[in-house]
Amino acid sequence: MTTTTDQEIEAQVQLPYHRRVLQENGPATGRISGINHLVMFTRDMNESVRFYRDLMGFRVVRTLRFVTSADGLRSAAQHSSGSAVQSEAATAVTVNMTVYQVFFEMGNGELFSLYETPEARERPDAPVSSVLWPAGGKARCSRPVAPQKLDHLAFDVATHEDVEWFRAHLLANGVEVSELTERRGANNAHRFISSIYFFDPSGNRNEVFSGGYMYYPDNPQRVWTVDKLGKAVFYYQRELNDRFMAVVT
Repeated sequence: MTTTTDQEIEAQVQLPYHRRVLQENGPATGRISGINHLVMFTRDMNESVRFYRDLMGFRVVRTLRFVTSADGLRSAAQHSSGSAVQSEAATAVTVNMTVYQVFFEMGNGELFSLYETPEARERPDAPVSSVLWPAGGKARCSRPVAPQKLDHLAFDVATHEDVEWFRAHLLANGVEVSELTERRGANNAHRFISSIYFFDPSGNRNEVFSGGYMYYPDNPQRVWTVDKLGKAVFYYQRELNDRFMAVVT
């Protein structure tokens, strides 16, 4: 297991408070390979499918309709083990509603999903950094009384030009979109993030994002040189491996 040296601890203490976080730690490191799916709510699935399939370019890969009770999950969602196969006792947090679910594939194997139910809030809470979102969408939001568990989703694209393309594309199709937002490093010399912000038809908050890791003066841009090539190729145990440094002729 990776241990933290005194030098690393001292370096962490010298960082600003919000950045005193170990980048990795514990036996689960490296086991999670990505996000399988995210689930949001909509009041109108037809409207939402047209938005995410036709405008955002996602591919519909599965549809379901089921009751959220244990019986419903067993019969419609094929749950064969776990608490769904046990007798259900009503509690204060029991949810029993009929939902229509659609799964979308985003192009890299990761999934995005929507539940349709009339019980979904018509006026969801505004995002925390609401200044970033367009004014028309914010008018449909409620003022949050406390921070939410989920603020918004950011969909990744490859380049700054892709962000610009999506902004023009969404505007041409009647979607209100924020101005393009850029974040730059020291001396305004290095753009590391560009984003646009917008709402879906149900008021869910979305972002289209292009960029890399956070670039701050206390986290300078990294440049790999030949003498550090081994770390760039294979360094997950913080030890150089000669097999990745040798050349076989």
